[in-house]
Amino acid sequence: MDELTEREVHELVLDVIVQGRLLAEEWPNAGVVPRGCSKNLILETLKKLRLRQGYETLDDDLLDLLGDTIRRSANEHREDLGDRSLKFDIETENIFDARTIELINLMHRWKLLRRSKRALDDKIEALNFGEKTLSKIH
Repeated sequence: MDELTEREVHELVLDVIVQGRLLAEEWPNAGVVPRGCSKNLILETLKKLRLRQGYETLDDDLLDLLGDTIRRSANEHREDLGDRSLKFDIETENIFDARTIELINLMHRWKLLRRSKRALDDKIEALNFGEKTLSKIH
């Protein structure tokens, strides 16, 4: 791997780690409480993210579970808040309810983590595909 590509991968990894840690740190402030059979998985995932660990198991399904938990909690707090904040970036400057702002910000943080993780996964897949393609040529 050339130096530029290696640097790009390191930057993508760093972004995933930072976004994951920030999500885990901001989660308690928003008051999102996982429920049901996924509660332990979510809490363990947040603990690992806070410690900058567990990224090898952070796949699309687990990311979707985190996002859906935030969405449902926001919908319970205020009707349609979770669905809207999932689909759109909501401005919080005219919102005066602290919990609503925390939930919107948490959903935004989750979207940043999902975007970062997908960019990293895409880069890794592109590198793997490139290596396979080049090995067929040589």
